[in-house]
Amino acid sequence: MANTKAKPYTKRVLNLMAENSAIILKAHTFVQMGMAEAALPLWETAGSDEGRSAPLLDTLGRELEAAVHRIRAASCFRKAGNLNHAVNLYHAALAGPLRENTRQDVERMLSECLTRLARSAGKSTAKVASK
Repeated sequence: MANTKAKPYTKRVLNLMAENSAIILKAHTFVQMGMAEAALPLWETAGSDEGRSAPLLDTLGRELEAAVHRIRAASCFRKAGNLNHAVNLYHAALAGPLRENTRQDVERMLSECLTRLARSAGKSTAKVASK
């Protein structure tokens, strides 16, 4: 972790974080309304945008916040069903600075994603074998 003092947020970072929050709120609203399918593209967009926020926060010396945005991005991709992106982002978050309890939570989420990926890979292999 860098020993430099964190720089103030840029207008670009603040706008991106506000837009991300609005998209995530919309996705949650759709899910609460029983429209989970309609939320899928929103989760995908939010995941991409959160993933873009993380390196911008790194450049400002806000590595812990960047790790949190990588976790948020991974969670959004997981909800969108994009487990490959989720796994990559959980790994990236674990490579950064995290509090111990957060690290344990991320390791659990990563494990759940890997289990789901393994199950879906098994189903794909079984479909190919049966053809």
